[in-house]
Amino acid sequence: MGTNKGHCITRDGCELAWRTTPATTLPPEQADTLVLLHGWSQSQAMFDRLIPELATDVNVVSYDMRNHGVSGRTDRGARISTLAADLREVLDALGLDRAHLLGHSMGASVIWSYIDMYGTDTVASLIVVDQPTVVAMSPWIDANEGPAVGAILSFADLEGFVGAVMGPDNATVRKDFLRQMLTPDIPEEDFAWLYAENMLLPMPWGARLLQDHALQDWRDVLAGIDVPTLVIGGEVSHVVPTSQEWTASQISGAHLAVFKREHGGAHFPFYEAPRHFARTLNDFLTPATQRA
Repeated sequence: MGTNKGHCITRDGCELAWRTTPATTLPPEQADTLVLLHGWSQSQAMFDRLIPELATDVNVVSYDMRNHGVSGRTDRGARISTLAADLREVLDALGLDRAHLLGHSMGASVIWSYIDMYGTDTVASLIVVDQPTVVAMSPWIDANEGPAVGAILSFADLEGFVGAVMGPDNATVRKDFLRQMLTPDIPEEDFAWLYAENMLLPMPWGARLLQDHALQDWRDVLAGIDVPTLVIGGEVSHVVPTSQEWTASQISGAHLAVFKREHGGAHFPFYEAPRHFARTLNDFLTPATQRA
């Protein structure tokens, strides 16, 4: 399975690096395309174990968001809306009129922002991986509703965490944060690699992006999603599975999959158990590609 590298330059001059893996059982120009969006302080390399397990009749694109991975560094655009506009430019640069979009963690928020701004005409299907629609406990959220939708941080908690990830002990804070997002028995060499990828995100830009991400409330976007949707959670994730159940219940016809611990059921199921994750994704995409 060959992989091609490429890049585009955004409207404000930032280089975004991507990789494309073409379909092998269909001519690439006839195949649907799946675009993979990573989370905060992650990178496209997180999907390297998953891509070989995916169906061979789909083109796969992964890319590093600005200031992540091997993409360009900039002081501008520490906002989800900027990353959504970047996604639009990536799709345009690749000549994609329509694509299946998978967003992991913050990547799901980027897709919700994209849909909020541009609609779903270019979205063949949506896959949400372990991201609640709202993270911070805003004043308009009922206290009893908060845990169900995933709002687990108070404003004070958020302020403290954002300050910590850009403070003098940020390396330790970020290591501890990553540790709680993985199953306890992940091999140490895997953890070390993931941590190194995380630390590619520069501060304080990353802290500004984290705050913007955590203050969003995407609940009103869900009712307008009119494409096939798969919502994935993990039974031992720091993101409570009830939030994924709630998200799926708000999108017409959405499918829900909650992975058990032995299937990588924390925050990175596509990395910890790529084969099981791929089976779930391939089963979803097969009818979706037929409908596209």
